[in-house]
Amino acid sequence: MGEDDKFAVPAPPKQFGSLANAESVNAILNAAQKSQGPTVSLERMEVSNQADSRHDAEMLAEFDRRRRARTLTLPTDDVQVKLKLRALNQPICLFGEDALDRRERLRALLSTMSEDEIAAVLHTDEHNADKNDEETVTWYHRGPVELRKARVAIADFSLRKAKLRLEKAREDAAQPSHEKALARQEAHKWVQQINLHASQVADTRPVAYCEFSADSKHIVTAGWSGSVAVWKRDQCEKEIKFTGHSAQAGCARFHPGAFVQNDNASLNVVSCSYDGTVLLWSLAQETPIGELEKHPQRVSKVAFHPNGLHLATACFDSTWRMYDLTTRKELLFQEGHSKSVADVAFHPDGSVALTGGHDCYGRVWDMRTGRCIMFLDGHTKEIHSVEWMPNGYEMITGSSDNSMKVWDLRMRRNTYTMPAHTSVVTRVRASSAGQYLVSASFDCTLKMWSTTGWQPLRQLQGHDTRILCVDISPDGQWMCSSAFDRTFKLWAQSDY
Repeated sequence: MGEDDKFAVPAPPKQFGSLANAESVNAILNAAQKSQGPTVSLERMEVSNQADSRHDAEMLAEFDRRRRARTLTLPTDDVQVKLKLRALNQPICLFGEDALDRRERLRALLSTMSEDEIAAVLHTDEHNADKNDEETVTWYHRGPVELRKARVAIADFSLRKAKLRLEKAREDAAQPSHEKALARQEAHKWVQQINLHASQVADTRPVAYCEFSADSKHIVTAGWSGSVAVWKRDQCEKEIKFTGHSAQAGCARFHPGAFVQNDNASLNVVSCSYDGTVLLWSLAQETPIGELEKHPQRVSKVAFHPNGLHLATACFDSTWRMYDLTTRKELLFQEGHSKSVADVAFHPDGSVALTGGHDCYGRVWDMRTGRCIMFLDGHTKEIHSVEWMPNGYEMITGSSDNSMKVWDLRMRRNTYTMPAHTSVVTRVRASSAGQYLVSASFDCTLKMWSTTGWQPLRQLQGHDTRILCVDISPDGQWMCSSAFDRTFKLWAQSDY
């Protein structure tokens, strides 16, 4: 070994790795984190399945409800559906809802109930359910033996009258169209030429009712002072004044045979009062010749049957009644309206009767069987007047909703609605030929309407106060109206 090798310095050991210091390494790591975005923690966290399980349970419950709703057997009759909804204390009708929507609403309500509750609602005794619906209940009372005889007599009378009416209808239908148009033009011409003819003070208080006799030459009036009077048409002269009512007289009607076939000593006029009395009058004396059994509340209207043997009364105790004028005995006591009955009118044949009430509904009653054969549902306020058209199948109703509605007995529905006045429609009358209508209102006007298209023909102004009644003479040449101004006015054709 030489001297140089003995004193040589050993080589340093080899090192592997980065030459960067700690600060450089941290700077590199920070730059990498900024370029890659936030880091995701790899730590495990506990995830709860409670929310998912609650959502799944709700979905399963909804699926089960829909399945049960599909299996429910519901009534298809809309009346029964309304009864079920009422049993559930739910509104029977919502705005814009039709019968199908109502049935589906009932299905949705029942699907949320238990099986026992569903069975209790769907299988409720209909008789008990009807008792809870006061506005759709029709009550039938057992009548006396005389009622059956009266029904047979009315059926015989109505068949004869219907035969004559149908024969005339066939003759009219066989007429050429130009003759029909000419008759209609003549009627409309008369309407355009009608004007105020006379005015007569008839009472010290408002005159509630006026009506022409069968010969068109006399007028009967009833006033709130309780007086009933018969007037000569031409001179507007009082022929006889009846005294007997101690309260307001609301209606007075001529017997169908008055001044035509009845003698003066027989029954010619019937009137009713607010105290429930109904008095019978002759033309030979100023005191009543008879009185019917007193009603418990106000009698609003009376109506003679076309045979002249029976009288109907409309009462504020929600009933209407029929009496035998020969024996003066009550034959029929009919409930069906839930509020006061305002008016009653017999069919021209006498086969059925039409009533209207303050419950906003009208009803058609078969006088031969006693059943309600049609329900008039459409007015939103009280019905005050009902009228039959001479054709025998159309009806007119006037209401506090300021409208008149036309109803068809054959189709059993409302066929036309007339926005007639700006206030209450108090009376509606049709001409004997059926060519036009006249309506009276609290807006102090009379309006005349065509019966072909139900269009307005004329507006008459003569009363300064609310008009209570209007009538058309049987010969079609005169009109009479009465109002709060204590007068009745005559209207007739004039050249000016």
